[in-house]
Amino acid sequence: MPARTSSNRESKFAKAILTRNLKVQPGETVIIEGWSRVLPWATALARETRRLGAYPMVLYENEDAYWDSVDAREDKVLGATPAHEWAALGKTNVYIHMWNAGDRLRLDALGAERGGKLFRWNPAWYKAASKAGLRGSRLEIGRPFPNLAKVYGVDMDSWMDQVVEASLVDPNQLATAGKPIQRALEKGRRIRITADNGTDLTLGLKHRPVRIDDGRLSKEDLKRPFGMLNLLPAGTVRVALDENVAEGKVVANRTSYNDIGMSTGGWFQFRRGKLVRHHFDTGAEFFDRDYAKGGKGRDQPGYLAIGLNPKLHNTPQLEDREAGCVTISVGNNVFFPGGKNKSKFGGIVVIAGAKVEVDGKPVRMPG
Repeated sequence: MPARTSSNRESKFAKAILTRNLKVQPGETVIIEGWSRVLPWATALARETRRLGAYPMVLYENEDAYWDSVDAREDKVLGATPAHEWAALGKTNVYIHMWNAGDRLRLDALGAERGGKLFRWNPAWYKAASKAGLRGSRLEIGRPFPNLAKVYGVDMDSWMDQVVEASLVDPNQLATAGKPIQRALEKGRRIRITADNGTDLTLGLKHRPVRIDDGRLSKEDLKRPFGMLNLLPAGTVRVALDENVAEGKVVANRTSYNDIGMSTGGWFQFRRGKLVRHHFDTGAEFFDRDYAKGGKGRDQPGYLAIGLNPKLHNTPQLEDREAGCVTISVGNNVFFPGGKNKSKFGGIVVIAGAKVEVDGKPVRMPG
């Protein structure tokens, strides 16, 4: 069949990602990893890369062919680090990733041991990417998938529309919205979150670095483990909380999504820095299963996130990026600067429309 040319929508999306987020320059080399479900977007990214005077290469995988190999138990080949791919990675300036297999439910059903064999290449990939000094993005347009949309109870097209529109938000707009919040969180000691739904929670801050994710990569990002790939759409302000300070209750009014399901109607109750009670109306098993084996620190505050992106609304896997949403986590936070909680567990609740104060001063929330 003749190849379909990129639509105006796909071209606009590709141009924005390449110029505003990744700042691709003439002469640079760009690898675009795309599976069958995102081939039109990969095509557009390749075309716009050439228009910038840079050199694209598309790594393509077909979903059906991949699962045929999985069913044939070709785990050794699927988990390998082939020399020709690694050689290309070592000569790459920019890497664009649109997720791997779309059927996350089927991946999860394989189990951790089998999945570890199939993704054995992952640590070596990041090591090679770090050595190459590349920068890149993981595009959320690769996440929507029919069986996931059914599990989440969302319309597939609407989900994709939100992801695309949110990815087009100007990084400067996100940075402008995030700066006042960043300053308040960096200077403050106590943050209070209140809402009419029964939320009244006080958390601690320890003058730790506050990170704004505006969709661009900083020099500091590139130095962090796994930091060379950001997630688009962007739009959060995040900070590791004081692990010993938490008092009160937070009641969610947004869904908490994971790779294979979702939890709704959640709330956390804290006393003297510890999670003493929690509840979810639906999907409690997704929290409770891992919480039971989370070990030390599972019941302590983790991180705080405030969303900045005005084009998201209860969007699967992007709930923390919706403008005005506040995400409170318990458990692990060592992946944020200054975080000390090394628990094997991490869980969240998300509330939109809450009032936020830092040391008694109101914080102007986006949205």
